[in-house]
Amino acid sequence: MNLKKKITTLAVLGVMATAVASAANIGVVNMNQVVSSYPGYGAIDMKMQAVTNEYRPKIEKEMKAVNKIQDKTQAKAQYDAKVVPLIKKANEEVEKIAGPMLDSIHSKIEAIRVAKGLDVVVDDLGAIQAADTNSKVENVTPDVVASLK
Repeated sequence: MNLKKKITTLAVLGVMATAVASAANIGVVNMNQVVSSYPGYGAIDMKMQAVTNEYRPKIEKEMKAVNKIQDKTQAKAQYDAKVVPLIKKANEEVEKIAGPMLDSIHSKIEAIRVAKGLDVVVDDLGAIQAADTNSKVENVTPDVVASLK
């Protein structure tokens, strides 16, 4: 066997070994289902809606004022000065409400990932653009929902 064939053979074997080693155990979780199954989610959702209802009219009012400004530089400055802080404040308030719930859900997902020996858990099967044919994909949504109760 000449040197070129040996190198080609070794390269092919290396690719094959990498492909076998790249097989992954992938978990998929439906976050919408998990969040809606979270104990007390109805009350949490109501609080988040209240924040949205409080800030929406303020943001819309400031946006109307920004949209009346003809000069794009001035409009951007007005948007940055008036609208961005309102959006930031609303997001911070929603985060305070939803943050503990999401932290709890993520810790449950991580515990299930470790217990099942999964390499990764994604919340959208479409996020997996390519996976080795030896990879295992498992829906862990029922496990996460059960662990929240």
